[in-house]
Amino acid sequence: MRIGIYSGTFDPVHKGHVAFALEALKIAELDIVYFAPEIKPRRKEDCTHIAHRVAMLELALRLHPKLSVLELPDAHFEPRKTYTRLRALFPQDEIALLIGEDLLEYMHTWPHVNQLIPNIELIVGFRKNHTRFSSQKIIAELPAQPKASYFVETRYGSVSSLGIRQALIHNKKTDDILVSVAQYAHKEWLYHDLSKTKK
Repeated sequence: MRIGIYSGTFDPVHKGHVAFALEALKIAELDIVYFAPEIKPRRKEDCTHIAHRVAMLELALRLHPKLSVLELPDAHFEPRKTYTRLRALFPQDEIALLIGEDLLEYMHTWPHVNQLIPNIELIVGFRKNHTRFSSQKIIAELPAQPKASYFVETRYGSVSSLGIRQALIHNKKTDDILVSVAQYAHKEWLYHDLSKTKK
């Protein structure tokens, strides 16, 4: 099988995440995409508890049989450790990593990333202010090259979890979040702390 791994914070998951994964399924001819929420993401503090983020993911993905949640014990995606774990879970499968261009820019700083990249395919989602060319340039400058690269743009390229959190905290309506996820966040009193609107 061809397996897509979409690691991230998903705080909260939104329509842009789902659209990226669905488009990646088609463009890279994947059999399934696993969303792998990070317990303690790099460069992000005070994330919503992982249990809530997993619950919101399950709500967001329930209508898409080729999208699923994969919970990993690693605090965040670590190239050597996490790839070894994924290879044990999917020993015979091709693995593609879904990544936004905002994270791709930092990929060269990941420890042992040169041991990961040659073993995977990369599927890059870029925002409205980026281009396929900018993603290709970043990949060309990585310490190693992936087996293949794919580039995805959706109409939700300007959507961000931060923007959604700010909208929810200020009780503003936003169409960028799924109704089921918004209802869960409201029920569990998530995104009500004004001190977190800038994180």
